[in-house]
Amino acid sequence: MADVFVYGSLKKGHWNHEYLAGCDYLGSGNLVDKYPLVVDQKSAIPFLLNCKGKGHKVEGEIYRVSEETLAALDRLEGYPSWYNRRQLPIVITSDPQPHTLTCLVYILDHYSDNEIEMRHYKTYDESHWKKIHS
Repeated sequence: MADVFVYGSLKKGHWNHEYLAGCDYLGSGNLVDKYPLVVDQKSAIPFLLNCKGKGHKVEGEIYRVSEETLAALDRLEGYPSWYNRRQLPIVITSDPQPHTLTCLVYILDHYSDNEIEMRHYKTYDESHWKKIHS
């Protein structure tokens, strides 16, 4: 079992959430540290860039997944050739007593100067998708 923090298309209500069907939802939260979350303007696909200290304390959801589901997520995210997986501290804010949990997060280690200069978001929601696909 692994705890995974998702911030984009794997969240509830988004097109890849089906990968997390049957997984335990642990709550919502945010990264302890700031990272840039950018959204490709042609595809509406979000990317978290491994540039600690820039951007926002990105918001997302935490799931406990099986090894089988983790392998499926790895294939979806192109791990390790596209995304990397990092253990990052997440504050679970949906609990009455917020606490920190270390979770796996899919993050881009290799990105261009253009990507780091894109607008940084704190959260990814359906409005990003609708702007491009409506």
